[in-house]
Amino acid sequence: MKWYDPWKIIIGVIGLLIIFTIGCAQLNEVHKRKTAEARNRLKKRYVTLARSNSDIQASASSLTLESKHYTLTFSKDIQKLKNYDSADERLGLGHGSLVYMESLYDFVHDIFGFEPSNQDVYGFEPNQKIKIVLHDLYNGSKHRAVTHTQLQNEYRNGEFIKKITGIQMDFPVEMYNQRPVKAHELAHAFTNIYLLPMWFAEGIAVLVEVEYAKGNEHGKVDLHDDLKLDLDGVNAVQNWRGHATFGPLTHWCYNYSYSIVSELQQRYGSQFYPRLFRLIEGDRLHQKLPGPMNNSFLIYYLSQSAEEDLIPFFQDLKFKVSKLSKNGILTMIQQMNPIITQQGGKS
Repeated sequence: MKWYDPWKIIIGVIGLLIIFTIGCAQLNEVHKRKTAEARNRLKKRYVTLARSNSDIQASASSLTLESKHYTLTFSKDIQKLKNYDSADERLGLGHGSLVYMESLYDFVHDIFGFEPSNQDVYGFEPNQKIKIVLHDLYNGSKHRAVTHTQLQNEYRNGEFIKKITGIQMDFPVEMYNQRPVKAHELAHAFTNIYLLPMWFAEGIAVLVEVEYAKGNEHGKVDLHDDLKLDLDGVNAVQNWRGHATFGPLTHWCYNYSYSIVSELQQRYGSQFYPRLFRLIEGDRLHQKLPGPMNNSFLIYYLSQSAEEDLIPFFQDLKFKVSKLSKNGILTMIQQMNPIITQQGGKS
């Protein structure tokens, strides 16, 4: 039997540990540096938002201003306020904010890879603009901004198709002056055209608000430890209908929705959502739905984007969902549209 000097062994092991530790530390530093550089580039781009060369046109009274993608209007109640009661004051605010909003438009466009001015897909005419209306109070509140998407059914090629006829963003001016709020609402302007389930639409908007615009009103929760169920044992966020529902759970709904959306992006990468919207856009099946997109419908497309079946992921989070095929979605649409189908047959 051959004997080894234990001190040599110990010294050798320590040496290997030191080399390994230094190597890991160096790799960690490289990763941290690259991450910091990416975040700094993103932060610099968001904070400065290189001024666009958009031509801003104003009416004689500066009650209405227009840029490439927006029409900004001052409502009657805001015209009574001291800082907005003259044409020069309105022009100053309106011009600066539209330059910023044009840059924000380009920024959100880069995140999603699409914009709501593609006529062939959305029915939103290329010369149509997103309307921004500034208020002192909106629906009696200084703290609620809302984005509306106007839809109409159009009979085309033997079937009814939803067409986007307008997008309007209503802001109390106090909210309009907050960058994260503008980013949140503009995300809605981009995604509402897809009639997404409420939890997913809000999760996407909070993702933009928090991770791109550095908002601090919402944060992540643990998808399992912070899970809340309704009386049927289903994830409470699945049937969320927005601001006016669920009362005390509303803040949790925003946070939980954002946590799901962020988790999927972390798992499948920065191109996961642009890829998702390209898939939905390509099929245009959402335009045939009578109402908001079904959760199983959405998860079909999420799975396509991930190139992985995500039904188990959502079932683990207590979502009540079914695995669908494209043919299954078409059948579901026909079942949900019996009146439209009959009308189409009579025409």
